[in-house]
Amino acid sequence: MKNKNELVVGFIGLGNMGLPMAENIIRAGYPLIVWNRTIQRTKTLVNMGAQVATSPSELTRRSSIIFTMLPGPHEVREVVLGKNDGLSPVIDSIQANKILVDMTTNLPDISRIIEKEIHRKGGEMLDAPVSGSVKPATDGTLTILVGGKKDVLDKIKPLLLTMGKNILHIGPIGSACAMKLVLNMHLATVMASFAESLAFGFKSGLEPTKTLEVINNSIMKTYISEMKGLKVINHDWSTAFSLNLMSKDLELVEETANMVRAPIPITNIIKQIYDSCISNGKGEMDFSIVATKFEKMNDNIHL
Repeated sequence: MKNKNELVVGFIGLGNMGLPMAENIIRAGYPLIVWNRTIQRTKTLVNMGAQVATSPSELTRRSSIIFTMLPGPHEVREVVLGKNDGLSPVIDSIQANKILVDMTTNLPDISRIIEKEIHRKGGEMLDAPVSGSVKPATDGTLTILVGGKKDVLDKIKPLLLTMGKNILHIGPIGSACAMKLVLNMHLATVMASFAESLAFGFKSGLEPTKTLEVINNSIMKTYISEMKGLKVINHDWSTAFSLNLMSKDLELVEETANMVRAPIPITNIIKQIYDSCISNGKGEMDFSIVATKFEKMNDNIHL
């Protein structure tokens, strides 16, 4: 990889995760050019020295490595491959020696489709979704899952290390997206199971704080029980990862499961529980608010 002062990095998508990730790139000394549909989101980065492109295509033309961190597959296809809405997409400016790194939680098949188009123009692509929420994104301690050619990963690894502490090569293109869906599928299941267990314990005469203490001092301790346990008991639903985003990711799990013909009966049931919380207007709350569904099912208890 070129010297960081000679390398222009592009970053598309400055949402709750993308903005702090881009900030860490510029803090590490890399020249940065950004694009976001909502121009106001670029202000912080401009104050840090970033430039703003007028379109994804312009950003790609002026950058060597292009990161995308977007809401989902539809947005990735739109920004990278384009559609008839007047937006000049990334693909218009892809050529040899340019690398696209899609960090979106995406469908594996969409990553493979996009990679073929990138290759046709002479470029390279990696899928590199992240594991972690806003705080690790801010701290630069995300886990980054990478699918694609190992030699391409090696070229950009110093850049990835500005955003994450664990860079894991999963396999060919699309494999990192599949792994991210596995992680979020597991996360959703563990959260719902933990909430159900607390509610069952309460109805059985156990104090929730005591139940949590025992769980966290046993082999049943999990990230959920450690990081979300007290928040659930205190009804602290401040958002690290919203219910809407969890439901969106579970939709990607369902779509992928249908494609590969993998039955997911537990996940299907759990998604219905999450979606019922969304229908009650809780979509922007943290996904741990699913615990209130189990409270309601148990005679409106308060854990």
